[in-house]
Amino acid sequence: MSSVKKWMSKLEGDFAKVASKVERPSENVIQLKSPSFNWAVGNGGLTEGKAICFYGPESSGKSLLSQLCLIELQKKYPESIQILIDAEFSFNGDWFQKLGGDLDRLLVKQTNDPLEIFDWIEKDVLEMLQDGAPINGLMIDSVKSIRYPGDHKNKTTDITMGGSGAKYLGPALKGLLPIIRRYNITTFLIQQVYDEMDQYKKMNNPYIIPDGRALKHFCDYMLQVEKLETKVGRLEEGKTIAGGAFQVGHKVRVKGKKNRVGAPYRVAEFMLRYDTGIVNTENETYELAKSLGVIYHPISETTGKVSNMMWAFGKYPAVKGETNMKFFITSSKQILDEVYDACLAADDAALKARNEELEITNINIEEI
Repeated sequence: MSSVKKWMSKLEGDFAKVASKVERPSENVIQLKSPSFNWAVGNGGLTEGKAICFYGPESSGKSLLSQLCLIELQKKYPESIQILIDAEFSFNGDWFQKLGGDLDRLLVKQTNDPLEIFDWIEKDVLEMLQDGAPINGLMIDSVKSIRYPGDHKNKTTDITMGGSGAKYLGPALKGLLPIIRRYNITTFLIQQVYDEMDQYKKMNNPYIIPDGRALKHFCDYMLQVEKLETKVGRLEEGKTIAGGAFQVGHKVRVKGKKNRVGAPYRVAEFMLRYDTGIVNTENETYELAKSLGVIYHPISETTGKVSNMMWAFGKYPAVKGETNMKFFITSSKQILDEVYDACLAADDAALKARNEELEITNINIEEI
């Protein structure tokens, strides 16, 4: 045995591991029905065992997205248990069932007392995990609704913004971190926001996330969720007594602001229906493929120039007109699946090309 191996084996213990033995990040991902969401977060979906923060204005779809993720975990692992901390006291079991969730495997704890949330997880839930409890999902909805000790000290209901949450949340999340990592618990944190009032700052970031920077440091994903307030952003059906249509869903825009396991700053757009989840994925797949160049204008064999009237994909013959191309792609599930796979493959190819470019640049610098 070499001296390095000898000393490494001696140094290794309960709280230290040789780097080659450290568990790799989970290759398992949570895939939603939205192709653009799975592409935007990277790796084809959210990596399991990570902390995900959905933040944005109210009624944008944050809680619904998190519940859809929990439901995907239930479907993927039929013997698993998920925990929902309902700090807003707003959980609706009927809607969870409509989305495809199993209420018998979802534990709901309704409280906004941080001691009954974080201390309960660090003590009671940890003991259950050590005994073999198959818990693999945790959701806190919402962080802003938690009433911290500093809030209780106020003599009136006139509670000032910030301060108490920023002071409490950092240490609380530090206690939560080793538990979710050791037991591979995918954690969803919902956070409401304040509107940025400074017009210059608003151009870069329209929202302020309350309770300090603890969430930003703790989470592996920071995903900004917005509701698109446009006519095309409304999903409507039926007819109201006033003559208009009922709104049954809306288009959601998700912006990746932080991503430890994939490329950040990507944007996804998809239609969210309140009772069934993500819908109209055929058009979404087409738009994603077009934006990535998977569906493209081919070069004319006769002129040698790009033909703007023609559209092409993969091995299939070129199609004249975008309307015809869209019908060709969206009318076949097989072709849709091929297009989606090509989008993910194009993403991997682009990443590989960038890495090769960096390697070439590094070699040239070393030569200089």
